[in-house]
Amino acid sequence: MKETINVNIAQQAFTMDMDAYSELTKYLEDIGRRLPETDTETMGDIESRIAEIFRERVPSPMMVITYGVVQSTMKQLGDAETFGEASRPLRSEKQNVNPLGLPRKFWRMRSPRSIAGVCSGLAIYFDIDITLVRILFILGFFMGFSTLFLYILLWIVTPQEPAEGIKFNR
Repeated sequence: MKETINVNIAQQAFTMDMDAYSELTKYLEDIGRRLPETDTETMGDIESRIAEIFRERVPSPMMVITYGVVQSTMKQLGDAETFGEASRPLRSEKQNVNPLGLPRKFWRMRSPRSIAGVCSGLAIYFDIDITLVRILFILGFFMGFSTLFLYILLWIVTPQEPAEGIKFNR
């Protein structure tokens, strides 16, 4: 079973699987860093062409754009290197950031949290599932480890996520 996502490309709606979406996002980001920052028209034209190719290859709007369709579309458009030399670094090369876009720092999260946000902060910092961290803390407590003491210590010592970093649509 694959996870899908709804996206708009050139004001047209598509359903893509997550692998295809991440590959297309990387490709467009690579092209975007090779174009001048003020050149939004070229990026718009590229997105329009991608939307046209997707409509040709996937005739029904109910069908999902797969990784293979994205790969063949990218092959048809050409490598990102054909758009010139990279003038900016990739977003991931700029700074080591967490999924929320904040600098990679351990915070007590405001949302999602159950008690104090320690487990969700650890999960986001290490990029793992929040439920797994919570289960590990509970198992550690019942197995005789001092995870309760560790949780309380982290609650006291760890700063809370800055208010401007809150994103309600996680």
